[in-house]
Amino acid sequence: MRKVVFIFLFLFTTSPLAGGDFITEFLNTCVEAKRPVSNVNIGRPMLEKMASNTNDEELKKIFQNLSSIRIITTENKKDAHFYFKKANELIADKFSDYQEVVSVNDRNTKINILMKSKDNKNQDIIFIGLDEDDKLTIINITGKIDFHAISKLSDSLNKEINGEENPSEEEKAKISKQQE
Repeated sequence: MRKVVFIFLFLFTTSPLAGGDFITEFLNTCVEAKRPVSNVNIGRPMLEKMASNTNDEELKKIFQNLSSIRIITTENKKDAHFYFKKANELIADKFSDYQEVVSVNDRNTKINILMKSKDNKNQDIIFIGLDEDDKLTIINITGKIDFHAISKLSDSLNKEINGEENPSEEEKAKISKQQE
């Protein structure tokens, strides 16, 4: 009997921690082995390190207020469309308490941004995007989110992930010539 009670308590106390976010649920229920995705998780320790490594006070505050950033991508066109549909089905099925903030359905681009306020200070944002090159990006951001600073955060994350610094115009020209 003690084992049953212990197992019940263990499952009851750990289940909200294990699968409560969109990315975890998406990876567990939608991703197929034959259709791989890339997954990047940026946790609190890395966000704090990113905050300490920037001189931009606004960006520092953004990093300090976030709990996590989780990203899924795929560049395979068929998989991207498949997963875009699956992600939206998952939202309708298990994340219906999220409110749509932005929706773009252009000929070449599809974007859905949903938000849930967990309390007065914490929000959870889900971004699902299918770009003009048929690349899928799903981003889940949690923490205290300043919507005016999201674009700045996006630029900074692209630089962190790609290992870039702010290239000069001369460096941009060199890169452009190399790509031709």
